[in-house]
Amino acid sequence: MLLQFEGNYVHLSRQKFSSHVVEKCLAVFNYENRARVIHELLSAPHFEHLLQDPHANYVVQSALRYSEGHLHNLLVETIESHKAISRNSPYSKKIFSPNLLRK
Repeated sequence: MLLQFEGNYVHLSRQKFSSHVVEKCLAVFNYENRARVIHELLSAPHFEHLLQDPHANYVVQSALRYSEGHLHNLLVETIESHKAISRNSPYSKKIFSPNLLRK
């Protein structure tokens, strides 16, 4: 499944129904494949749009929930770097909750 969607995770994350598929992938993939998906999300040209998107913000929350170690720290740093822009978005409020950003 990883190869089937590779290169499209950002686009799929912003769609109502396919965002659920990306969330499921993050939940069931092994560390290596999960890391590839998260790196793809992090390399999105406008990552802050994912934080503010009504569907992709849930994908980012799942990425935070299922990431660990260095990858989790990288994700938190990237999210924190967009805090000023995204914090007031109604869709990104949960992402900035202390429970998700800490691990």
